[in-house]
Amino acid sequence: MNELGVAALKKQFLVMGFLTLWCLSGVYASSVSCFSIHDPDKKNVCLAMSKKQNSYCYSVKDADTKNMCLANVMAQRSYCYSIKANDMKQQCLAQVK
Repeated sequence: MNELGVAALKKQFLVMGFLTLWCLSGVYASSVSCFSIHDPDKKNVCLAMSKKQNSYCYSVKDADTKNMCLANVMAQRSYCYSIKANDMKQQCLAQVK
């Protein structure tokens, strides 16, 4: 993976982590706010988390992000083990109880 790909992966990881923590921390997250997000994967994660509906996770194209979304929405650690990026996998395992 080249330097640009690593940077993009780190950015995605940070955004996913932020969205996850934001939704899980009790901060107001309405589904209406999610529609202002332009990136389709991030929008679907936001909708899944705010509505607690796993169906939005299945619309996420990135496999690791999809598994992170499913693990959090369904509160099932088994999805974490399907995540290939080690940092994201460890974050998932730490978040999902």
